Amino acid sequence: MRVAGLAVDIPSPGRPMTRIVVLDDSSGSLTVVSSEPLPSRSSDLATQLHDAADAVASRLQGLAVERVVVRRADRPPRATNEEGPRVRLLTEGAITSAARSVVVDTRIGTGKDTGAWFGSNKVGVDQASSTLLSAQGVNAAFMEATSAALAAISL
Repeated sequence: MRVAGLAVDIPSPGRPMTRIVVLDDSSGSLTVVSSEPLPSRSSDLATQLHDAADAVASRLQGLAVERVVVRRADRPPRATNEEGPRVRLLTEGAITSAARSVVVDTRIGTGKDTGAWFGSNKVGVDQASSTLLSAQGVNAAFMEATSAALAAISL
């Protein structure tokens, strides 16, 4: 099965970046087929969200995946009124909608959800993700997207 995991982070203020990881286990062993950042341009928020959705939809069309899991932000220990978390949540909504328009079997979940879908917990799926990335020489910045992809392959 070929699956994709997506995650959003905010590496610089007001500039969300979507990371996409594609895993394939059809050969009998789990392989990272692709790991790509989809950065945003410095523009107004509506344009960034539109561009993020377009980039994800376009990329997924070319990757021929059977399932997508988007890892969304965990609930913070206390509510915050900062712009970064808001932009991340908006971006996660935009890319989830875009993914669903291309791949019908699209899910969205927190780290806790992806851990449960993986058959473990958040720490367990994140450790498995880090181990896989390290073994295949992929940048650790793709850990959350890989965790989402591991959840997708386990569903």
